[in-house]
Amino acid sequence: MSGEQEKIRLSIKQFVIIFFLGLGYTVVYATPFVQYVFYDALVSALGCSQQELGYLITIFGVGNILAAFGGMLSDRFNAKTIYMVGVGMICILSILFAFNMNYTFALIVWAGFAFSGLFLYFPAHIKLCRLVGHERQQGTIFGFVEAFCGVANVIVNFIALYFFTKFATDTYGVNGLKAAIICYAVIGIITLVCLYFLIPKPESPSKSDAAGEPEEKMTVKDWVHVVTDPRTWMSGIAVFATYTMYCTLSYYTPYFSNVLGASVVFSGGLAIVRIYGTRFVGAPLGGWLGDKFRSLSAVVGISLLGAIILVVIFKSVPPGTDATLLIIMTIVTGVFTYMARGAMFAVPSELEIPRKYAGSTSGLVCCIGYCPDLFIFVLYGYWLDVYGNAGFDRIFLFAAVVMAIGVLNSIAIQIYKRKHKIGKSSAAA
Repeated sequence: MSGEQEKIRLSIKQFVIIFFLGLGYTVVYATPFVQYVFYDALVSALGCSQQELGYLITIFGVGNILAAFGGMLSDRFNAKTIYMVGVGMICILSILFAFNMNYTFALIVWAGFAFSGLFLYFPAHIKLCRLVGHERQQGTIFGFVEAFCGVANVIVNFIALYFFTKFATDTYGVNGLKAAIICYAVIGIITLVCLYFLIPKPESPSKSDAAGEPEEKMTVKDWVHVVTDPRTWMSGIAVFATYTMYCTLSYYTPYFSNVLGASVVFSGGLAIVRIYGTRFVGAPLGGWLGDKFRSLSAVVGISLLGAIILVVIFKSVPPGTDATLLIIMTIVTGVFTYMARGAMFAVPSELEIPRKYAGSTSGLVCCIGYCPDLFIFVLYGYWLDVYGNAGFDRIFLFAAVVMAIGVLNSIAIQIYKRKHKIGKSSAAA
């Protein structure tokens, strides 16, 4: 037992690398999603309508499709170099945007964000995360990466908020917004320098492949193999179902206030606990349990099943329900969701997809798993606009159905593993 724990336990250096990978993830997506923090200031700076502002996220979301091809780049060439270029481009684009804030230029910059953040950065990020440790540590690694993303998100946005407040001397806070975005870029550059010295060169088998797999150049034939491999699609469905629940969680806040009659302050406080508190607990726990019991997909499936049950309970509780019950259900739902998020990107490792395909696989998994960005918020918004509070019934039903597909997918993964004897040799070892 102690030997198994030793395989899963991470070293201090691994924790440091994982923290900076989480910090890098935060700064890469800080400016593309800056409207989530500084919405009004961004609208004022760009002089655009709210619908036009939404197009920026749509442009960025199209980049998820690019990730499917960017993954091949990370497998064929040095993933560390591609990672550095991707983060560096994000920082440069952020600075250029800070000094040239107009809507036309923003369209170009957000297209650049999609290219650098999703085509270049994301597949390389997942591959480097996978190379941080042994295959038996993948769930623990990805779980802590997710948790540290949450920690870094709080730290980075508080720093940005400080600079926003300090420089927001104009009526609409445009100068403060510029300062916040430059702050994101500076933190990104510092993170880049740290990771340059922390991350070993991926092309070295002794450093990049703890499983001893030879590092071979990725070919088009290999990429086609990854596309047609059922393991890729099962991994993608695991992310799709988990991400759907993650997106749906943001609608709990208006549901509490509009339907259950909770106060805005109470709903907002619960949202903070759900977004940050449960992330710190759920993500590492889900990844660790997946490694402990050698089945990350089972953690995803069980977590989604738990989330389905809680969604049904949420729909059955009447207005005026005791606040303590709402708090408990919200925390447990958040923990289940983040347990699944902490394990979902390690499913390819569980299915023994070779590390040489890690970039291509993660790119395709991103394309499949994050495609809800292209439609889910528009769909949910449409239901709420047309049906009012009754739209929540459709939102929660849709989420439950998708999560049920995720549960069935986890069962399919177990059947596939048994049929192809995946994990048998490692278990014997």
